[in-house]
Amino acid sequence: MAKDYDAPRAGVEDELETDSLEGLKSAEASLDDMDDDGEIVESFDLPTLDLSGEELSGPVVPRRQDEFTCSSCFIVQRKNRIDHVEDDGSVICQDCA
Repeated sequence: MAKDYDAPRAGVEDELETDSLEGLKSAEASLDDMDDDGEIVESFDLPTLDLSGEELSGPVVPRRQDEFTCSSCFIVQRKNRIDHVEDDGSVICQDCA
């Protein structure tokens, strides 16, 4: 039998009747379990731990002589990563340039 290769392909959405309310509900229910790539995804529940009383603590190291803070991303980097200095004196790193 001859096949028309120029005809549009029928997808999963085309097979379901979406003209009726029941068809729309079934189409929506079938697509809820899939991610953007079309793979089936199972739900994942996060543990219910109360972390409101926890504090993060760590040593704060001051900026060294050979470092600068980028005015765009605010990351402290080595001075060899300077791309350019703006007219107002703000320093931009190579990643943000």
